[in-house]
Amino acid sequence: MAPKFSLQTVLDVRHNRAEALEIEFSKLLQREKVIFSEIETLENNKQSLMFKLHEQMTGDMDLFTVAHLRANINQHTTAVDNCHLALANLQVEIEGKRRQLISARQAEETLDILKRNEIKKFKEKEVVHENKEQDDVYISRNFQKRQEVEIQND
Repeated sequence: MAPKFSLQTVLDVRHNRAEALEIEFSKLLQREKVIFSEIETLENNKQSLMFKLHEQMTGDMDLFTVAHLRANINQHTTAVDNCHLALANLQVEIEGKRRQLISARQAEETLDILKRNEIKKFKEKEVVHENKEQDDVYISRNFQKRQEVEIQND
């Protein structure tokens, strides 16, 4: 049985930190998807309003309806701009979290490599020890057989 890795608690802490960062990162990506979806919905609604405005502009115009449609279009334009601003800020945050996650995973991997190397060295020492024991048993048996042969020859 391999000995307990001396830095196991540090490895566990780094692993837990990396997992927490991964969860935070995925939440940020989910928020990004929501904002993209919101932008798409707003753009589609804006296009629909633009089409209605175009229809109102042909033929008899109802100025109240035209003004109302323009106000709605302006609201949608402002909302889209706000979403783009929020998206830009979120993407900066996502990139920062991505860097943190990469750094945390590298720190965890470094300790994991040390752990694997330690286990490998232990197993190699164990094999060498077992081989020495087998050699000792073989030498002992040979010596015993020689002793028996000498006793029989005497």
